[in-house]
Amino acid sequence: MLKFDLNDFNKEMQKVIDYSTGFVNGVEQNEQYFNNQLAEIIKEGFYRYVDSVARLEPNRLHHIYEWEQTGVDNARLFRIEAFSGRQSIRFVTEFMQSTSTSPSANEPFVDKASVMESGTTITITPRGEGPLAFEGDDGEMVFTNEEVTIDNPGGNVAGQFASVAKEFFTNYLDQGMLKQLMMDLQSPVEFAQGWGKGMSYATGQRQAQRYLTIKGGVQ
Repeated sequence: MLKFDLNDFNKEMQKVIDYSTGFVNGVEQNEQYFNNQLAEIIKEGFYRYVDSVARLEPNRLHHIYEWEQTGVDNARLFRIEAFSGRQSIRFVTEFMQSTSTSPSANEPFVDKASVMESGTTITITPRGEGPLAFEGDDGEMVFTNEEVTIDNPGGNVAGQFASVAKEFFTNYLDQGMLKQLMMDLQSPVEFAQGWGKGMSYATGQRQAQRYLTIKGGVQ
């Protein structure tokens, strides 16, 4: 009768089980860590996408930047915030107030972005005894002591920021950024890299975090 000493085999198998369990649990425990990274990458991608569209189509998005700085990153009048959990990421955008002055005005149009995006009609009333002075549609200066109502401030820009945001999240994000990211995650190379001597539950957890670290992402 042949006899085999299985002690070494059993010890090795236990290491494999501990390592694999650590890796699986580590993936679950680091979901929040992964989503935080992913949220920051998406935010940066969103900013770059909107800036790019604005530079290509300034008449469409000039209202969400400071005057005469369409597409410039430090002149944005919008921001996006991310709220990430273990199983979800939620994004919220908001407009910021303008501090610059248009070439035809003496004071900033503070709510420029939100008013123009919503297409809200605005009424301008002269202050004191001086008349209103503004550039008309034909490029000529207009002076009047009467109230002026602007039905479509900013031109045909109402809803354009919302439209570009929808383009990003429904088309570009799925077809570009996330598609490549998911392809990178399909083969967990880090699991195999941790295989060998020194395998343990803790090693599995560390390898899981390396697996969930987005390469080239915002840390």
